[in-house]
Amino acid sequence: MRVVIFVTVGTTHFDALIRAVDELAGSGRLPGPVVFQIGSGQYEPVHGAFFRFKPSIDQELSEADLVITHGGATVFSLLAQRKRFVAVANTSLDGNHQARFLAFLGARSSMTWTDAPDEVGACVERVLVSEPARLEAPSLAPDLLAYMRVCNNRMA
Repeated sequence: MRVVIFVTVGTTHFDALIRAVDELAGSGRLPGPVVFQIGSGQYEPVHGAFFRFKPSIDQELSEADLVITHGGATVFSLLAQRKRFVAVANTSLDGNHQARFLAFLGARSSMTWTDAPDEVGACVERVLVSEPARLEAPSLAPDLLAYMRVCNNRMA
């Protein structure tokens, strides 16, 4: 089965994730071609097409059979679209907020996530044989607002 894979890291850097997926692609452990959105990272992948930024990545998200993403807002749209994805927390960012965000969503959904880029291969294998992730909670809005208040209070 050929699977088109899109990797996105948003506007920041996440070289560890880009490198890990590039190595998987180079070793033949991924089931199809990879397109990388590398943000402000320094590492440029050699086993797939890449770009830094675009005004919109909607087309790439739509065309992908599998998305590998950082722990940012893209996770919401992937859950809403019932798209197969793996989320990876970028723990090098201030306060490790992506891991907290993904743990919060992970407790309320069937999504697959990790904070270790070297676990992406195993996560991809699990996601490809599973149903796309979905939210388990009937309404995430109240929980999300409470979570955002906690984060804002910690940053203040």
